[in-house]
Amino acid sequence: MIQCFVKKEYEAPFGLTQMPRLFSVSRTDEKASAHPRVMHAHDDLVEIVLVRGGESRYFVGGTPYEARRGDLFIFNSRVVHDEPSGPDRPVATSSLALGGLAVPGLRENTLIAEDSCPVCRLTEPQTVRLEHLYDVLYDELTEGNDDGAHHLLLAILTLVQQFRATAAEGSTHSGNAFAQRIKDYIDKHFADEFSLQQMADALHVSPYYLAHICKEVTGYSPLQYVLRRRIGEAQTLLITTDLPVTRIASQVGYDNPSHFNAQFSKAVGMAPRTFRKEYVFHK
Repeated sequence: MIQCFVKKEYEAPFGLTQMPRLFSVSRTDEKASAHPRVMHAHDDLVEIVLVRGGESRYFVGGTPYEARRGDLFIFNSRVVHDEPSGPDRPVATSSLALGGLAVPGLRENTLIAEDSCPVCRLTEPQTVRLEHLYDVLYDELTEGNDDGAHHLLLAILTLVQQFRATAAEGSTHSGNAFAQRIKDYIDKHFADEFSLQQMADALHVSPYYLAHICKEVTGYSPLQYVLRRRIGEAQTLLITTDLPVTRIASQVGYDNPSHFNAQFSKAVGMAPRTFRKEYVFHK
């Protein structure tokens, strides 16, 4: 028998002084990614996403990042992120969301500093280890073992901290200060009715320049960005609340429920009610 000993006293990952709360765990294969989780943010949750396979490009805070197997993304609370997978760019992921996070020196529900790169590239052995823990965590939750799931969460956070300390940052593209202003404006007003001209007036530029910079940096026109923010917020409300679809449509800026259903189905590949039914696991 070979016995291993702990070399030092246990220290909680990220210097945590209280147990964070696990909110959800998800596992998406490349086939299911045909129905993407569109642009959204969480007010009080952090997401940790491990890319298991496929290739795509994620947008985090308005900046695009390449995504392929072994990439580990951290989305702090209130950070807008878009995961534009689909039939032409399938991607498999495991992810978890947690709240009640208090890392010393950072605002509440923030796992990494605001100016840190949100993605790092793991080695294959690291990816396999984390992948296994995500699978066990998912199985524990589906079997109703919430206590066991929270202990596994600490194990995952420990590995995430270790791996980020040694991993290379993922591939990124240079940012643009004006594009960030566009994003900030839309994130604040996406549920309101406004035209490209009104947005341009508010930002003191021409509509042409606004559209050109937004498309060049984010890959979307300003109005496409608005659409994805609306649909992403609708997905969040469908998953996390029991609000009727008509109420959700109104909250994200659609007065006509039929128009909302059509836009949602086009972006996600299924109707809002179907998405709500299929996205959430019911114990």
